[in-house]
Amino acid sequence: MKTAKIIVCCHKQDVMAKQEPYLPVHVGKALSSFELGIQSDAEGDNISVKNRSYCELTGMYWAWRNLKDVDVVGLCHYRRYFDFHQQCDRVMPETPFKTKDFEKLDLSVPQSVIESLHEGEAYVAKPRFYRESLFSNYCIAHISDDIRTLENHIMTTQEEPIRWAWHEYMHRNCQLRHYNMFIMTWHSFDAYCSWLFPLLEEMERQIDIANYSPVQSRVFGYMAERLMNVWLLANHFQLHELPVIWFNDYPGNASRSHLKYYRNLFRSKLALAITRGR
Repeated sequence: MKTAKIIVCCHKQDVMAKQEPYLPVHVGKALSSFELGIQSDAEGDNISVKNRSYCELTGMYWAWRNLKDVDVVGLCHYRRYFDFHQQCDRVMPETPFKTKDFEKLDLSVPQSVIESLHEGEAYVAKPRFYRESLFSNYCIAHISDDIRTLENHIMTTQEEPIRWAWHEYMHRNCQLRHYNMFIMTWHSFDAYCSWLFPLLEEMERQIDIANYSPVQSRVFGYMAERLMNVWLLANHFQLHELPVIWFNDYPGNASRSHLKYYRNLFRSKLALAITRGR
């Protein structure tokens, strides 16, 4: 039987999945003064101190450098989980649920999923659609110079499969799989991390975030959301997209309009058609 660990990234006391194969990890523990009573990302070989700019990646790095004898590894968040049991809205990429319903939902990962997962396969979040290419979208939502710095580095240092995948995913695509969430084999995970973290370290050397806002200082976490998808495309992974369960009590975010979803879908496909026609 294959062994699996799915990291649950946590930064405060809240609901969290603790049953196997979930492993709650306190991310950014090196920067916090409180205890959650769960695994810390500041133990062993770690980058916990980088959590403000790396976000959930400090938990991912801890898992990469410290977990042993694991066949399958994944990452989710204390309020976001893959839906393996058709509990989400069938249309939307994510469905909000009230915290009070946490115990009512089935967050389990079927052992059949773990046993059947092969090299070159990954479970990822169902994508969200945007009105423009993902490169343009990053420039709108974040610091445009940062994504240009990353692109220049990729185009001048990476092999052709990565360069091709970057262009296809960032310039000719409008769909983004968010949250750095995945489930894949350990071998694939090791290969991905071996590529990702040196790349982000180089971006740290080239990008000065000293005066960034708390939101924009999460730059390397944002970059990784895009880079994971680029790496998966470059390596021709077979992807299993799943909707995301989102525990959320904020009234303003409590619902998602199907009309808005289909409108964005139409706009993204139109934008993609225009982009590919150039």
